[in-house]
Amino acid sequence: MEVLLCVSDLATYFETEGKTVCAVDGVSFEIKRGETLGLVGESGCGKSVTALSIIRLIPTPPGKIVRGSVLFDGEDLLKLKESAMRRIRGNKISIIFQEPMTSLNPVFRVGHQIAEAAVLHRKISWNEAKELTVEMLARVEIPAPKERYYDYPHQMSGGMKQRAIIAMALICNPSLLIADEPTTALDVTIGAQILRLLRDLQSQLKMAILFITHDLGVVAEMAHRVAVMYAGKIVETADTLTLFERPLHPYTRALLASVPHLGKKTKRLFVIPGEVPDPLRFPSGCRFHPRCSSASDICRSRLPELRQYEDSHYVSCFNISSEAKEIPR
Repeated sequence: MEVLLCVSDLATYFETEGKTVCAVDGVSFEIKRGETLGLVGESGCGKSVTALSIIRLIPTPPGKIVRGSVLFDGEDLLKLKESAMRRIRGNKISIIFQEPMTSLNPVFRVGHQIAEAAVLHRKISWNEAKELTVEMLARVEIPAPKERYYDYPHQMSGGMKQRAIIAMALICNPSLLIADEPTTALDVTIGAQILRLLRDLQSQLKMAILFITHDLGVVAEMAHRVAVMYAGKIVETADTLTLFERPLHPYTRALLASVPHLGKKTKRLFVIPGEVPDPLRFPSGCRFHPRCSSASDICRSRLPELRQYEDSHYVSCFNISSEAKEIPR
C-alpha cells in the first residue's frame, strides 16, 4: 500500500519558566492508505502532542515544533502557510478528541456545528450541508437523525455526542482520521459500539486512522500496526500480531505483562516499577533504564537508536534477545 503520512524526526518542545520540556523528541513513523496505526503508551508519553503536532495545533507559545517533517500525500505540512493548513485540517485530515463533552459548543445546535464543516470545506450551501449532515448522523447510527440535527449538546448522551463528533470528523471524507482516545470517556458497552462503528466507516470510506490509546485491548482489536511510545520517543513498532506475540523492548513486554488475563488467577497484578520520568529531567542514556530489570552500563550512558529486526519490526534497545536478528542497513 502507498504511504499516506510519513512523520520523520518530529520534535515538539514547550518552554515553561525558563525550562524546556521535550514532549516529543525525534518521533518517526508511517501510515499507509487504509490502514490503522495504534499509538500506545502511558499517560504523558507524548501521544496527544504528536497528534496535535501533525495538524499544527500546538499552542505557540509555549509550544514549538523545533524540527522534523510531516509528509502528507507528499507535502510537508510543517512548511505550509496557516491558510493552506486550514484547507487540510478538518478536510483531508480530521481529528476526534478524547473528551466529547467539551468538543461541542453548548450554545449551538449539534447539526449546525457538523454542517458548518461541510459549508467551509466543501463549498456547498447550508441546505445541502443540512441534508449531508442528516445522512452522516444516520451513518453513525444516531436514531431519528432529522430530529437530532436540532438538538443541543446537553440533550444528547455521551455516546451520542461521540457519534456526533465522529460525524463531524468524517463529513468531508478525510484521507486520515486521528482518533485521540475516542472511547476513554465512555462506558465499556458504548465504547465497543464506537470501535465497531469506526471499523465499519473505515471500510466504507477507505481512510487511514492514527488511533491513540493506552488500552492494549483496543489496539489488538483496531490496529494493523502498533507504535509504542515512552518519554517522547518511539521505542518499538511492529505489526499488531508480531508485537503481541513477540515483543522485544522491555517496556513493551512490561506493558503486556500488566494486562490482566481472563481466567488466569493471580494474587497481585504486575506493575511496572518506578515512575514515568520528569520531561524536565530525563535520565541519561535510555530513558527507560531506571525502570528496566535488563539495563546494563551502556543503557545508562547512550541513547539507543531505533533499529530494524526481522521484517518490519523496529526496536530501540541495546539488550535485544540473541534470537532476534538485526537487518543490516
